[in-house]
Amino acid sequence: MASIRRLKKDVDYLTFAVIADCMNYNSTTEKNDPEVVNIVKDMVEYRNEVRSKISGRKSFNDKKEAKAYYKGISIDLLKTIDGEFTRLSELIKKNA
Repeated sequence: MASIRRLKKDVDYLTFAVIADCMNYNSTTEKNDPEVVNIVKDMVEYRNEVRSKISGRKSFNDKKEAKAYYKGISIDLLKTIDGEFTRLSELIKKNA
């Protein structure tokens, strides 16, 4: 299992990557698309929620339980980030 600190860094890096792409899209099109703004808001909320789950310091009975918990967070993170990138991609295709 990767460290909790590394998981937090991954959460920050991936969520900020989505936010940066949204900001780049808005700045290159020179319009403030409300759907893109919603993606940014969703990502900020999601980041804060996941960081709270990680920092919650639940008490686990054994290492396997802890590993499964953090692995679940990691998988959910990747699915959510992929979904948001897909959502942004569809918006760009629609507006092109």
